[in-house]
Amino acid sequence: MPYGDVVMVLSIVLRIKRTLDGAEIDKIIWGVETRKALAAEPRRREEWRKAELNACRFRAACDHADAVAVPVLHQIACGKHDIKDRRARRM
Repeated sequence: MPYGDVVMVLSIVLRIKRTLDGAEIDKIIWGVETRKALAAEPRRREEWRKAELNACRFRAACDHADAVAVPVLHQIACGKHDIKDRRARRM
């Protein structure tokens, strides 16, 4: 059940207080969902850091592969400007 934790908390509070109005129920649900989000936040941030690190490693590997594959800078005439670009061979 996706909201089992909310139902459990509501049942416990109802057993203690014996009655709840809509505002109290909303406050309990909001509190449970907030605590769940705060508990998941460190894991989410760690996953984001891993994704950033993997992206940096991938970029570095691609730059290294480009540097090894094309040791000489190529020149392309582009209108009035000459563009020096290692990746010119791709164009």
